[in-house]
Amino acid sequence: MSKVTNIDDVRIGRILKREREIRCLTQVAFATAIGCKQAILSLYESGARTIPSDRVAAIATVLELDQRLINPKAA
Repeated sequence: MSKVTNIDDVRIGRILKREREIRCLTQVAFATAIGCKQAILSLYESGARTIPSDRVAAIATVLELDQRLINPKAA
């Protein structure tokens, strides 16, 4: 049985990758800045893993984005 991918996770992953690349950050550099391993960041960017709420703030800060862009549950 294949894993079901959440469409929001895929959309958010594409945003992360695009914004990271715009800033010329490697996955390793970005992962270090947000406090995770490169392999985990790769899963976020592919939409295979949901970003935990405690990591959203770090991502938003590093990429200088509104948290609502990467967290559909944010008010």
